[in-house]
Amino acid sequence: MATSPQDRSLWAAMADRLAGWYLGLSAETCSYTSQAVRIPMRDGVELAADLYQPVVTGTARPSGLLLVQSCYGRGEAMAIFNARLYAARGYQVLFVSSRGTFGSGGQFDPGRNEQTDGQDVVVWMREQPWYPGSFATAGASYLGYSQWALLHDPPEDCVAAVISAGMHDLGRQSWGSGSLMLQRIVWSDLIAHQEDPGIGFLARMWAMVTTTETRRLRPVLEGLPLIDHVQAHFAGRAPWIEDVMTRPDLSDPYWAPTQHGAALERVKIPTLLVNGWYDLFSRQSQTFDEYRRLKERGCPVGLTVGPWDHVEASGLKTLPDIMGFLDSHVARNKAQDPFRARIFVTGAQEWREMDSWPPATVPFVTYLHGDGTLGSAGMPADVASSSFTYDPADPTPTVEPGKDDKGVLAGRSDVLVYTSGPLKSDMEVMGQPVVQLAHSSDIPFVDLVVRLSELDPATGVSRSITEKFQALDPTRDSTPLRLTLSDCAHRFQKGRCIRLTVAGGSFPLYARNLGTEGNRVLGATTRPSCHTISYSAGLSYLTLPKDETYHD
Repeated sequence: MATSPQDRSLWAAMADRLAGWYLGLSAETCSYTSQAVRIPMRDGVELAADLYQPVVTGTARPSGLLLVQSCYGRGEAMAIFNARLYAARGYQVLFVSSRGTFGSGGQFDPGRNEQTDGQDVVVWMREQPWYPGSFATAGASYLGYSQWALLHDPPEDCVAAVISAGMHDLGRQSWGSGSLMLQRIVWSDLIAHQEDPGIGFLARMWAMVTTTETRRLRPVLEGLPLIDHVQAHFAGRAPWIEDVMTRPDLSDPYWAPTQHGAALERVKIPTLLVNGWYDLFSRQSQTFDEYRRLKERGCPVGLTVGPWDHVEASGLKTLPDIMGFLDSHVARNKAQDPFRARIFVTGAQEWREMDSWPPATVPFVTYLHGDGTLGSAGMPADVASSSFTYDPADPTPTVEPGKDDKGVLAGRSDVLVYTSGPLKSDMEVMGQPVVQLAHSSDIPFVDLVVRLSELDPATGVSRSITEKFQALDPTRDSTPLRLTLSDCAHRFQKGRCIRLTVAGGSFPLYARNLGTEGNRVLGATTRPSCHTISYSAGLSYLTLPKDETYHD
């Protein structure tokens, strides 16, 4: 069943034009109509959707059809950024609400129905008189995940995809580090209340990505056992959360419907991947892995990474790039740009275009020393090892991307800090730093987080660049640990210092390691752990991927 098409109102036109101007988009080319539709699924459930049709004249045709699938509703704010700005530039848009959200039937169960529901939406689209014969997909965050779910079995008439800050594997996003990423709980709280009257969705989303929501929920996240406090908080409003929290094994069949690595082996269409260096969710970002695999397979893939947080990477700063990509590969009304990597280099504060990511680099190795310095292997080892104690009752705090870690970690004894001397010239790092540690602990149940920062000796400010969090295998042997940090593109400026910190936790981004056996979300007792880093034989060091083509 569908309602009659509705013309765009004057107020909507004003809002669209203001948003387009603010985002730096090209001028509108047309108006549009919107129409509510219902889409039947194979199990009898109907999904609610809005169809946006550009108003074209004469022999002109729409630029193409975009499919956008969202669990966040189709209200004013979501519609502007995910449908209306496209429709006002000639695109048809089918904007669909996920099962169990905003008028769609069934029950929402994050990630588990998007693959089959997406395929059913495509089957329905093909039967409609307005269907042009092909379509593209677009969207960010969960809307990006929905695209990977659809591309698990790519429809032959899907011709392009734009995926912003979206993961292909929800299990890995939840438990890929070996610890539960607590943003799954914070996000579930957003979903559980997003349809409450009087709740501003964008305000709640902004609170989540800026950690305001995390601070509000901190009493819940601090409670032990964590599962009991979470269940009491939600009181049944997020029925999926217990499974998410109690299934740390990613080979558990529960996760299979949310794991879409097969899409990376099957996609052949032009694809644009977008993310931001300051996205809190990028700590478990899958964008670079997606890009590398598609690139290896010869898929036409572009990559854009800017100085953005999650909201900015989801559209506030990226729509001009996205619109240009769609105009090239869907509307085909402009010359097709080559598939390149467009990367913002932090520290240099400039954009760089390259044929692929990462560019060619050479390893720059600097060694950890007992006096807290980073330097050459030949420095005298006056101190054979250093230790710190991690106490889950007072967990080491999370440092947000790009923030001053000194301010967060000042005065704490549960962090080891290693700092180089001031650099004699600029140095650019492109790719994934690697840390090797000759590490031991007095109990087997421990986590490690290593963080790369840049210190300004003049101000004392030390800004986080990239990190790696990992729950260690309790059956590990004495072999040195090798930790690969997330991708970065950063210029260390002349006179600044390279800094590496080593700690045993990152709360409240990750669930605390309680120091006891079993799933950490079920435990009620805590045990501190003593970590030791050895410097003998040069076994503890940092390797930076240095761009040799850059000269200051």
